Amino acid sequence: MINNKSIFKLLSDFVSIQSISTDKSRHSEIIKAVEFLKKEIKSLGFEIKTYQKDNCSPLIIGYLPSMIRSSKDGKSKTIGVYAHYDVQPENPVNKWNSQPFELTKKNGKLFSRGVADDKGHIIQTLVAIRKIVETQDFASLQNNIVLIFEGEEETGSENFEYLISQAKKDLEEVDVFYVLDFGMETSNQPEIFYGLRGLICFEIEIKIGENDLHSGVYGNQIDNPIQILSELFSKIKDAKTRRILIPHFYDKIKYKSKDNYWLSTKIHPSFDINGISGGYTGEGVKTIIPASVSAKFSFRLIENQTPDAIEKLVNDFIKKNLPKTVKYSLKTLGKLSPFYTDIDNKYIKVTDKIFTKVFGKKSLFTRSGGSIGAATTLSKLFNKPLILTGFTLVDCNIHAPNENIDEEMFYKGIVSLEKIFSL
Repeated sequence: MINNKSIFKLLSDFVSIQSISTDKSRHSEIIKAVEFLKKEIKSLGFEIKTYQKDNCSPLIIGYLPSMIRSSKDGKSKTIGVYAHYDVQPENPVNKWNSQPFELTKKNGKLFSRGVADDKGHIIQTLVAIRKIVETQDFASLQNNIVLIFEGEEETGSENFEYLISQAKKDLEEVDVFYVLDFGMETSNQPEIFYGLRGLICFEIEIKIGENDLHSGVYGNQIDNPIQILSELFSKIKDAKTRRILIPHFYDKIKYKSKDNYWLSTKIHPSFDINGISGGYTGEGVKTIIPASVSAKFSFRLIENQTPDAIEKLVNDFIKKNLPKTVKYSLKTLGKLSPFYTDIDNKYIKVTDKIFTKVFGKKSLFTRSGGSIGAATTLSKLFNKPLILTGFTLVDCNIHAPNENIDEEMFYKGIVSLEKIFSL
């Protein structure tokens, strides 16, 4: 019989696997996570298919044998559940108060890399299903459940659309998708998200020559690529208003009011510098003008902004605003479209009732400033209701040291999912 001790052991075993999709040297850990999940899913009585392109992280689809219950009878439903098993790197390790890949319990929280983003949600899902299995066999289970576990979310879901398209036949009967990669602002306050920002990422390199030059000899005589890059970024965004200055960037946005609603909220379009490299990065001072400098930067987008349109605007702006005397290259690293879904459907209403009963408060309906490629893809390919929710708290430190999940919310999440799967 499953209990809190066995659940802790299952979660501990899962988070100990270093399934970091951004680190190719640990691809074997990705495969180890896949095998772990296949074993657990099969033990629930599910069948499994995996989909892969080249050597990418496999997409796992788990489904009930023969899918004999039909949603067409008006009673049974097919519920799709999405989560991802890949995690972020553990760096900087010295900032952790415990071992990153060792599940640690302290002050009502469970700590480990991936415990919140997103392995905790996978274990909650599997445990909820097991609790149903232990109380009733699948012959009497009213609903179908389809599991969709991705291994590339942390690298931008590069192959997700291709892989999920290969699995489309397995998913065409799904009535509603639950995307479990979200959380709550405060304890016992459930949230359901209906909008996400899109994303487009770039990498630029500015080059003035083949070798670094002595700054005393060449200073003020030639262009300095670091200064050029700094000036370019200052032209892209106004530091005081935080408004993006690229012409026509906001043209497609439908403002809710004359005071530029989107710019006054945490989910407005944004410009972020994600990393700069080049020049001298060692200790001390090296008096040079670097031969080149590069940077990665990104824009978060909202409704009616398309990555393709923004890509053209950015390319044109940079070409116009860099000196003709320098060479540069600009690469697009990834694109995600903004996401929006209608919340006026019966699945949202039932989920809200379940959350209200479990957590004692009605759900908040809100948008997130983040981007999840799978949500956009599932909406586009299947045109079915999507419910974006989860059970982490705002202090869970995802992508940072001491990542954690609140223990009470973790177990209440299991109760919630058990009721959702039986709705």
